[in-house]
Amino acid sequence: GYRRTQCLADMGVVTIEMKTSFMRPAKISEGENLVAKGLLLLRTKTMIFTEGKVYDAAGQLCAHATGTFKYVKRTPSLTSPISTD
Repeated sequence: GYRRTQCLADMGVVTIEMKTSFMRPAKISEGENLVAKGLLLLRTKTMIFTEGKVYDAAGQLCAHATGTFKYVKRTPSLTSPISTD
């Protein structure tokens, strides 16, 4: 509901761990696209565990990535306008 959405709007994330493995060159011709698929593996009150895969036009897996992120409360920054979005 609204309260949960408002709480999440007050939160940012920091990267705890991120790993990308490139397995093969992504082969595509003009007019073809790569396909990326993302998955939320687990979300707790404080952490998010994710996975992503990239496939070429032939459906071959080209890259695999995992990431772990921690929710943090946003604080006003006087020195940096960089968002945590």
